[in-house]
Amino acid sequence: MSFTSLHFFCLFIISIGIYYVLPGKYQWYALLGFSIYFFCASGMWYTGIYFMASVFVTTYCAKKISKLNRADNKKSAKKYLILGIAVDLGLLTVLKYSNFFIDNVNTVSKLLSGNDVLNELNLLAPIGISYYTLQIVGYLLDVFWDITEVQPDYLKMALFAGYYPQLTSGPIARYNQMKDQLYAGHRFDWKHVTFGLQRILWGIFKKLVISERLAVLVNTIYGNTYTYSGLYIWFAAVMFMMQLYTDFSGCMDIIIGASECYGITLPENFKTPFFSRNVQEYWQRWHITLGNWLKDYILYPVLKSDAWKKISKWIKKHWGKKAARQIPSYLGMLCVWLLIGLWHGGAWKYILGMGLWFWACIVSGQVFGPSFKKLTAFLHINTDCFSWHLFQSLRVLFLVCIGNMFFKLSSIREVLHTLKLGVSTFNFRIFFDGSLYELGLDQKNFTLAMAALAILLVVSLLSQKRDVREMIAEQNIVFRWFIWLTLIFSIIIFGQYGSGYDAASFIYGAF
Repeated sequence: MSFTSLHFFCLFIISIGIYYVLPGKYQWYALLGFSIYFFCASGMWYTGIYFMASVFVTTYCAKKISKLNRADNKKSAKKYLILGIAVDLGLLTVLKYSNFFIDNVNTVSKLLSGNDVLNELNLLAPIGISYYTLQIVGYLLDVFWDITEVQPDYLKMALFAGYYPQLTSGPIARYNQMKDQLYAGHRFDWKHVTFGLQRILWGIFKKLVISERLAVLVNTIYGNTYTYSGLYIWFAAVMFMMQLYTDFSGCMDIIIGASECYGITLPENFKTPFFSRNVQEYWQRWHITLGNWLKDYILYPVLKSDAWKKISKWIKKHWGKKAARQIPSYLGMLCVWLLIGLWHGGAWKYILGMGLWFWACIVSGQVFGPSFKKLTAFLHINTDCFSWHLFQSLRVLFLVCIGNMFFKLSSIREVLHTLKLGVSTFNFRIFFDGSLYELGLDQKNFTLAMAALAILLVVSLLSQKRDVREMIAEQNIVFRWFIWLTLIFSIIIFGQYGSGYDAASFIYGAF
């Protein structure tokens, strides 16, 4: 069930009415019921067996961990922690990555014997398994570390893991963030509902007016790289970067806005990432909850582990204090980025492009950063001005565009082929001779897409200071209604939807 479908909005509107009619203590039951319906309507209902298995094991192990922690028996509590994590991650691995491992085994087997040794599995994973698995694994670790209290109710844990607005695309929330919101009653609040609906509108605008148009341009060029080369390739790279952003952040706007209508605040997942000045800052602003999860539950535990301390001690003895401080950190980051790549999909292109590429960009920036500062000082470059900050942001976007090619294109070989085509010719004329109007969008629709991107830029700049909805709410009623009615009619008139048109699902909903 797409978040831009009529089916979803009918469910959402009906759910809001039922939710606020019910007494507060029963509202979470309604959310659970809506979530079950959404799960069954969005995928095969029987995959819920996997979901409920994870919920049951997680709840059972968490109760055991809490009980053993109170008895100061950490050793036994750790066994239940390992059991819970093994089941949750085991289901994720088997259902999502089995064929990736099978393909690699068969590749090695072909090199040695010329034959495949394993057959691919035809397994169907539950929707949102990559998201809810991280949530419940984080919950188990928080219970083990005494960061959060245990939730003994299996149904409440099912709601935490499967809350329907965030089930398929995140954001990845912590139990401490959600426990006082999901199960508590909420009175109807006009501001929450109107602000939530306004954010939903903005998300729909991003998806249907901008992202779906840019997808036409991107698919035309990347779908025929033997015809398009030179600056066409880089134009497609920039357009795909904006398509991905408006798709994913638009989805987040709908999800967070829908939750706001229930009086539930979800964590933000984006913070104007294209204004970042280095790749590390970019990833601190993009898919924020995934980065924070990996930092808190993977990076920090790895760096604090006995094995890493031994590595640091050995490096310090042989290479000095600076190396002992940096190298273990880089190795810990390598673990995180390998997981980020694998999380995006079971293929080497994701591991290389969405993982190792960005790890290399961040590490090289940290290693050569001091030397680069000395060079800019030697050349008397003013690094505290708009032009330098613009250069830094453009540099980041160029590196991000390369990484995104691995996300979009089908294989590493195709990425390398496409990059080669990108430097094969310098056809700057395409920006002036009307060639861009022959990529699937006529001049009117192309101009509309660029104008919508300009509006997105203005809103992003304004949001650097404060919530744009708050700014609009402070204006006179005529101006306020002019803004929101313009947005509504822009979606109705210019949105890509309707009879004969099938809007693509949100890209990150595939996880």
